[in-house]
Order: sequence, then structure tokens, then C-alpha cells
Amino acid sequence: MLFASLTLAFTAWGFAGVIAWTVDVMLVGSLLTFIAAIITFRFSAFQHFSFSAFPYFSFSKKALTQLLFSAPFWFSFLFLIYISIQALNPSVAVVSDESGWWVESTSAPFGEAWPSSVRSDYNEMNAFRVLKWFAASFLLMWGILIGISRRKAASIILWSLILSGSGMAFVAILQDMTEADKVLWTLKSSNEQFWGSFFYRNQGVAYLNGILIGTGVLYFYYAKRAIERAQHGGPHFLLFLLFALVASSVGLALSRGGILVASILTIGFLFLLMLQRVFAVFSTRNSWAIAGITGFVLVGGAYGIGKQVDLKAIEERFGDVGATIDNAESDARMISSKATWDMAQDRLWLGWGAGSFRYIFPIYQHNYPELFYSRYHKKKDQWMGRKVFHYAHNDILQFLAEYGIIGCSLLLLSLATLLFPVVRQLFSASSLQSLFLILGLATIAAHAFLEFILNSPAYWVAMVGLLAALAKLFELEWKRRFAV
Repeated sequence: MLFASLTLAFTAWGFAGVIAWTVDVMLVGSLLTFIAAIITFRFSAFQHFSFSAFPYFSFSKKALTQLLFSAPFWFSFLFLIYISIQALNPSVAVVSDESGWWVESTSAPFGEAWPSSVRSDYNEMNAFRVLKWFAASFLLMWGILIGISRRKAASIILWSLILSGSGMAFVAILQDMTEADKVLWTLKSSNEQFWGSFFYRNQGVAYLNGILIGTGVLYFYYAKRAIERAQHGGPHFLLFLLFALVASSVGLALSRGGILVASILTIGFLFLLMLQRVFAVFSTRNSWAIAGITGFVLVGGAYGIGKQVDLKAIEERFGDVGATIDNAESDARMISSKATWDMAQDRLWLGWGAGSFRYIFPIYQHNYPELFYSRYHKKKDQWMGRKVFHYAHNDILQFLAEYGIIGCSLLLLSLATLLFPVVRQLFSASSLQSLFLILGLATIAAHAFLEFILNSPAYWVAMVGLLAALAKLFELEWKRRFAV
């Protein structure tokens, strides 16, 4: 619990995982979480010295058995093996000289029939670097699934992420108010539009939207407990205010995709909250008074926080939505998605390899002059300059291009089997929290189709850790209610 909590809390302050050492920190934290889950630590007294003791370790047979019978473990483990094969079997190499760089075909050690990748510099991007953050996320997931056996422990892990993420949201607001020119006032960013600890604001608000999802789910969890116990207060009051704080931070960031996702989450959250309040009126004594007091406090607090959002700036940021829709076919991100699909089709089953996009994409980018060149010179009647794409701005298609159908299937099955307790909760009295989580997952998928949020190591580790902790909490809640 301690290692998982610290690891997830760190994701809010780890500079999006862009700096190499931050990924190392997350990997070490996740590894310690997993080790603590499978190792039993005890003290045993010496026979002749009753006041002395020495520690000894042993593997937890229960934890190992649980791990071996876990579907999320096997699918995620196979995915890590898949990326490892890609990393060890490069079929393309990056070559450079004083004039620049290019890619050349090379002999794949395991053969062309095996998954392969691009041989490139680790500091820039390659399959080994991607493998590291996927390993960090899945080790954390395994540790939570087999090492947490109490609802309180799962709740503490979730609270550590939510409080840390909310703190980052507040710091982002302070940075905006003070017009900070450095990330966390310490690191200079090549991208002026940073937010909180993230160098790219769209990834920053995506992370905060993930915090909104966790906050909303935990709100319905505690609110339901309060209703069942006829309590006038509870942790859900604080969670509501944290939800408003984080949503306000997203609004101030002026990221169109982030604001749209946060709006959907907020509307869904308020709708489900209203349903829960209506149900509470008919199931609790003095329910009208409780519902009225609760509504007044929550709405008043949310209004005070939300008033800080500049609605006029948001309106200007979105501009003419109709014109944007009409010009969608000529939008750079739409064309980028087409070129990424072209790239994916050439190695549809096995993919080009983890971290290969920035090296292979220029080959397909060249087929779209408006995407390849930065501007068109009217007097010279020719395209000039060069646009550089490190990511496709479409994680769904980029994942398909890099991991292929086989790799993406393993990844999807890892997450789908992890969420089985969530689906099961839909048919129980705790369906509101599951409904909100499913809404959140739908917004993540939609946002990933328009951005490269899943390619942020900090976001990915936080998302997988959040889902693992929620799945564990749902599973333990199910066992408590039905005495399994």
C-alpha cells in the first residue's frame, strides 16, 4: 500500500515522465510494490536470546497462486514479452551524419517473421524506453491486485493519487496566475503551453481528467456508504470540492479537447449525483433535510471554485466550431491520422515496433505535402520547410502502427480483464460508481483518438494504477456484500 501510494502520488509531479530518471523512479516504486506483494516479511526470535530477533523472508504462496490465476497478469505479461522481442529484433536502423538522419533496413536477428522495431538512441526514443514505462505500469497493477486485501488499503492508494493530482491542479492554477515561464518554476520548457508538471498542456489536462474520473468514482462510493448509514457528512463532501477544483484547473488550461472531456465528465457526474440524491430521499430518514443541506454546501463550494474560470477565454479558444467541423478534412491532425493509418497498414499484424513512430512516419508523411512541409511559398510556387511529428496526435492509430493487431489485442485484453469487477458492479446496488467509471473510460478513448495522451509515461502509469486500485476496491466490496 505504501509503495503503490507513493508511486501513484509521484506521477503528478514526475514531469510527465519525459525526463529519463522520472520513469526510473516510477519503475522502482512499481517494482517495490510488486516485491512487497509476493514476499512475506517476518521476525523470528533466536532460541537462546528471547529479546533478540532477526527478519526472514519467504514467498507468499497465496499471492503467487492468485497471480498465476489472474487473466490481467498473463495478458500484460505477454504484452511485455511482445515488446521485448520487438526491442531485441530491430529490422530498421537510424543512421545519421552531419547533414541529418534517415532510416535504413537492417538484418533482423530473429528474422522478419518476428515482431521487430527500430534501432535508435535510448535518450531520443526506442523500444527499450517504451518497455520501461509499460513495465512500471504493469508491475504496479500486479502488486495492487495480489497485495491489497482490504478496502481501506485500496482507498488509501486512491486517495494518495487524488490528493496528489488535485495538488498539481492547484499548483497549475498558481503557475497560470503568476505567469510562470518554467514548469513548476524550475525547468524551462520548449513548449510555452505547459500545465502543472506537464510540458504539454493537453497531456496535463488529460491527467487531470483522469483525476476527475477517480474523484467521481470515489465520491459515489463514499456517498452511498453515507446514505446507507444515514450519515449527514462524509469524505464525499471533500471529494466534490476536489472535483470542482480539478475541473476548474482544466478550464483555465484552455485545452479544447481537455475542456470538452471535462465538460462531459462534469455533466455525467452531476446527473448521476442528482439520481443518487433522488434515490436517497426515498430511502433515508430526514432525507429531504439531508439532501437540501448537502446540495447547498456542495453547489456553493463548487460555484466559488468554478467562478475562477474565464468563460470568455474558453469561448475564444474554441472559436467557430462549425467552421472547424467543415474544415476537418484539411485539418493537420486528420491528415496525420490518414498518414498513420497508411503506416499501420504496411505492418498491420506485428507493427513497426514500440517507439518507432517518429522514425518511420516521415516516409508516409512525405505523401501529404500539406503535412510534410511547414508552408507554401506563393511566389516560388513550391512547398518549403519541414514539419516534425514525434507523435501522431492519435494514440489509437499510433498504437496500431507500433504494436500491430497482435500487440494491441494483448494490451486491450489486459485492461478488459482488469475491469471485470467494474462490469459486475453494474448489476449491483453500486452501479452509479461503475457507470461513471465507464463514462470516464469512454472519454479517455475519445481523447486518445485526438491526442497523444497515452504516450505520456506518467499518465499511463497513473491510469493503469487508478484502474487497478478501483478494480480491487470493487472486487473487495463485492466480496463483502455477498460474503464471497
